[in-house]
Amino acid sequence: MDFSLIKRFGHFLAVVEEGHFGRAATRLGISQPPLTAQIQALEHALGVKLLERARTGTRPTWEGEVLLPAVRRLEESARAVEALAREVRSGKRELVTIGCITSAMFDTLPPVVRAFRRRRPEAVVTVREMDTADAVEALRRGDVDVAFARLERDRPPLRVVALAPDHFVAALPDTHPLLAHERIELSALDGEPMMVLPRAISPGYVDSLTRACSEAGFVPLAAREVSSAMAQLSLVASGLGVALVSSGMARLAPPGVAFRRLVTPAPAIGAAVAWNGERETEMSRELVEIAQGIADHQGQAWA
Repeated sequence: MDFSLIKRFGHFLAVVEEGHFGRAATRLGISQPPLTAQIQALEHALGVKLLERARTGTRPTWEGEVLLPAVRRLEESARAVEALAREVRSGKRELVTIGCITSAMFDTLPPVVRAFRRRRPEAVVTVREMDTADAVEALRRGDVDVAFARLERDRPPLRVVALAPDHFVAALPDTHPLLAHERIELSALDGEPMMVLPRAISPGYVDSLTRACSEAGFVPLAAREVSSAMAQLSLVASGLGVALVSSGMARLAPPGVAFRRLVTPAPAIGAAVAWNGERETEMSRELVEIAQGIADHQGQAWA
């Protein structure tokens, strides 16, 4: 691998985020001519023009916009490698990898990881955000040791332990007329454009949503499929529609989004902890034990 490319990708991102070569150079601690040279070298290596100057500043070209998401992921991966290297240098010798769905990143995961690190200070803990379908495959391959995902039952050789029940709440744009009510009927969302996850990445979520809407007397109007719960909330905040999300997402209070409980609770598949019974380790058993203990202690919905 040409590691100089990774450095140049970081320079490209800095210019995109600052919208100006001079500000990006200041942020990177270099002068502007070397930064310009690095961007030109990157464009030459990739064979496409990445940036264009305009009166309002510097912005990505169409090609740059296409490559931007992949470049961001690469930079995130590089930072994860650096962080892992620091932990290894500090003398830690055990590694445990956790897969986690987006909606469980905020309340299910943190107390489990904190408790595990207190018990196993010598362990390096890495977390990979992924959807339920990817978590299942990662467990089968042995890419992760445990996963927090929306699963109802064992899928041999995968073992699944439900942590707590969950229910849907309505996520609405903060100007929506239904916000005049403290609680709403699910049927009030009939005909509303709804942001949903593809069934391929979260079958439990989609099936329980479809079932709940059917029991309320309507078929959800799936206006757009998005790749994560955070993307659902982003589009709701943009005023493009509504969403039914797990109760835990309401704790995030993102700007532009308001949440309402349903008059008649609609059950959703809660987060579960899963592991591969054929690849079980002492650390994976400890993580499962900790997750169960915290769930029992909290006695509330996990998301």
